[in-house]
Amino acid sequence: MKYVEHIKSIALFLLILLSLALTFTIWTFTPTHETIEPSTTVDEPISETKNTEEIVRPVKLLFHTEEVVTGTTDQDHIEVLVDELQKWQIQNIRLVQDEATPGTIKSYMHSSNRAVVYYPGLVPLPVFDSMNTITNSTIPESSFDRLIIEWEAPANDRPSLYFINTVSGKIHRADILIKDLDQFQTDIAAQAVDYETYVTDETIGTLPIYVQEGQVAKESFVYLLSKISSKKLAEALLDSPSLTLSADLLTEEYTDDTGALMRENENKKSISYIQPKAETTDPAIPSDLLFDSLSYVNAHGGWTDPYFYAGMNSVNQQVEYQLYVENLPVFSNFTTTSLEVIWGIDSGLEQVYSYIRPAYQLESEATENRMTVLSSGEEVLKALGQLDKQERSAITDIAPVYYLTRSEGESTDVVLATFDPVWYYKTNGIWTELPIELTGGRKLGLE
Repeated sequence: MKYVEHIKSIALFLLILLSLALTFTIWTFTPTHETIEPSTTVDEPISETKNTEEIVRPVKLLFHTEEVVTGTTDQDHIEVLVDELQKWQIQNIRLVQDEATPGTIKSYMHSSNRAVVYYPGLVPLPVFDSMNTITNSTIPESSFDRLIIEWEAPANDRPSLYFINTVSGKIHRADILIKDLDQFQTDIAAQAVDYETYVTDETIGTLPIYVQEGQVAKESFVYLLSKISSKKLAEALLDSPSLTLSADLLTEEYTDDTGALMRENENKKSISYIQPKAETTDPAIPSDLLFDSLSYVNAHGGWTDPYFYAGMNSVNQQVEYQLYVENLPVFSNFTTTSLEVIWGIDSGLEQVYSYIRPAYQLESEATENRMTVLSSGEEVLKALGQLDKQERSAITDIAPVYYLTRSEGESTDVVLATFDPVWYYKTNGIWTELPIELTGGRKLGLE
């Protein structure tokens, strides 16, 4: 019994220690939880994203033989070539002409047994490499708008590709494998005999401009244009946009805390975005400019219709994408028919300074189509031959296009638009309609 009191004392002491330990643990205990990420709102893009080769496209393909020049603007035919190029191993690209004269460029482009691939704007070689396979360890930061495929190489020489910049005169040459060229001759060049015949007038343009020799038959049609939600665009382009009204109380304007502004232009049926703080006079690296612009439009799903890359001005950091319908570019005085992106810098970060785009998209064909037969290419060349020498030499392109006009309608959200094919020519970067009276008009008929 004499040990009972000792046992009680020891037990009491242990209980006191346990109590102190528990108290200390409670005071110092920090619970651990899984980190809960803040919820994010994913904005639904306006339209599907597109890859580079869907936007940066050739728009014309010519085949030069000793007897005739044939060609096509049909994207189905051009797609066969694009797919074939992606299979090639393009090797040893190097500069062969730094400032070639128009005569030298002509000899490269218009010699027999060569195919000429036409791009509507200068394509940086790193962008071309992203769609194809150039085996060089470094790709030169240079651009081209004509790709020449030499399908019958001189004796004891490898078949070649030529990348020609018709603006600066730079010409790069690359080697291709004979097996790749054999496949090209079988799958593509052999089919070219069935394409339309193309002709030129040596007195028009600094470089020869080829047009379809015969009459051009294209459908005229009416489309429904549906309005793109201004609010949806604002949510995609601005940071927490707030709605205001312009001074006329009709135009919707959206702003955000950064000072950016998005406005709908009812007169031109267009949307304009501007971030004034990003204005800059710094030039851009052409390939970065094009890659960044493609990513920017993809980020909000801006490819609402078929748009093709049309060209850039790297000094002004400007890139343009042109609407195409049925293989032809679309122009209009009624509405904007292109996407224009201008980049700038704010606080050391590159960002978009200005973005202008249509506020409508093509919805569906509204009425029965009719066939329109345009004047022949020969007649067009003859008509342009009536211009004085200086005007003729300034022409850089001649092509049929679609001209969009608005049909009368009551709804502001849905517009009827008529697409009619017409001949246009390009001078100093500006497209101008060839007056119908100079070519004897056009014929209309129901399909």
